[in-house]
Amino acid sequence: MEKNTVQRLKEELTKKPVEYARRSDMLVIYQKWCKACGICYELCPQGTLAADNVGKVYIKYPETCTGCKICELHCPDFAIMVIGEPRKAPKSPEKQPKQESK
Repeated sequence: MEKNTVQRLKEELTKKPVEYARRSDMLVIYQKWCKACGICYELCPQGTLAADNVGKVYIKYPETCTGCKICELHCPDFAIMVIGEPRKAPKSPEKQPKQESK
């Protein structure tokens, strides 16, 4: 390999992963590692994840993530990391109790 190519690859591999990440409070997505297979957003029970115009995953609704780790466990490229403890899913607007007006 050429010296420039080796140097570029070395720099690419030693960068901090957060530089490649798209984050929410519970999810970290490493875009460089994603091969756009679609497994994660197809399996997401809350619909938190979606595909961008290239087919790679992104966080569409970060507030709906429950931390179930289904996406992390099924990602063949280890491109998703779930941070923290699982939490309850937020209630949908239809199920919220109605406030009485005065």
